[in-house]
Amino acid sequence: MYKTITELGEKEAKFLARMASEKKSEFLTRDAISFWESREKAGKKLRLLERKGWISRIERGRYIVIPLEAGEKRSWSEDSYLIANALIQPAVISYWTAIRHWNWTEQIPNVVYVQTTARKSKMSKIIFGVQYEIVKVNSKKFFGFVPEWRKGNKLLITDREKTLIDCADKPNLAGSIEELTKAVVEGSKEISWSRLDEYIRKFPSGTVKKRLGFLMEELVSPLPVEARSILKEWRSSLTQGMSPLLPGTNTKGHYLRRWNLFVNTEI
Repeated sequence: MYKTITELGEKEAKFLARMASEKKSEFLTRDAISFWESREKAGKKLRLLERKGWISRIERGRYIVIPLEAGEKRSWSEDSYLIANALIQPAVISYWTAIRHWNWTEQIPNVVYVQTTARKSKMSKIIFGVQYEIVKVNSKKFFGFVPEWRKGNKLLITDREKTLIDCADKPNLAGSIEELTKAVVEGSKEISWSRLDEYIRKFPSGTVKKRLGFLMEELVSPLPVEARSILKEWRSSLTQGMSPLLPGTNTKGHYLRRWNLFVNTEI
């Protein structure tokens, strides 16, 4: 969604400049109250500035400043990663969004996934026409990030190895089983196998090892010598019980003892 920039007063410009410099474009209602020294006046000004197109509310009590340098009557749209980072903290761009970030798919995700250890009253939001899904995970699953800088703001994105592990943990958040298989094929060309192994040992789910090991063995050819050794070690330490390749209600498939996996979808 785009906003149209319109004129504003001197004090309004000062307010926006202060919010942009001090809060890096994001601010709260209490910041406006502090500036205008009145809750009622702050409320009126926020509504006016939003109507003029100088700010946009991303959720109750939280706003983003439209850059002043955009000028009068110009179009602007905010970076979805910046909005995701503003919705909750800690925040990490992950799952299908991270797959796209690493260029492992030609598809453009219609949702931005944000991984966090915090809980929010609304875990799903649509802002500027973009859907955001906040995914709460156990703190033991919250690791493996790399920094990304957008407009002077530091963001976090799951690294290549953690992206594969997260998507194997929650295939429904990888876009589809097809998107996951593409990520495995493309990702296998770029990952550190030793780091992937380190992460797998650290990750608190035996199912991930089964799914990812099976997919690597089935889809990656030829497998590097290091990878074959790692997958052999994984098979020797599988958790008991059969895990589904694709979580859900699909009961048709076959059991694969080699990976203690119920293969209930085609790849």
